[in-house]
Amino acid sequence: MEENLANRSHAELETALRDSSRVLQAMLATQLRSFDDHFQHLLNDSERTLQATFPGAFGELYTQNARAFRDLYSELRLYYRGANLHLEETLAEFWARLLERLFKQLHPQLLLPDDYLDCLGKQAEALRPFGEAPRELRLRATRAFVAARSFVQGLGVASDVV
Repeated sequence: MEENLANRSHAELETALRDSSRVLQAMLATQLRSFDDHFQHLLNDSERTLQATFPGAFGELYTQNARAFRDLYSELRLYYRGANLHLEETLAEFWARLLERLFKQLHPQLLLPDDYLDCLGKQAEALRPFGEAPRELRLRATRAFVAARSFVQGLGVASDVV
């Protein structure tokens, strides 16, 4: 009789815990979807604004290098989704490759070997051809994406824990 009562008590407690945790799991899942949708919306708006603004301001320089910007946004999305990317290196690489492409475009009369352009890209941080923009973007993007990614992962883990 004691064993029967203990089993029944255990089953009732388990059922009550499961029922109450479902509400919390649903709330966490809703928060995760809501934040994810909002962050994706912000990222998409940012990319659309860039694509709408830069061609008018930079013309062919932007148009011929638009793929570099699309690739950057793709990598930012991958990082946000949990890919094993080092965000600061990804951003530094973007600026280095952009410098190489722009230098080549601005000096078409020069037949520069790939080694030279690669060296130029590696010196981008020292040369600072874009001023403070790369450093500012790297700081701001890193803060935003690390926080967003951590928050989303935390909500996912919290739901699993519950």
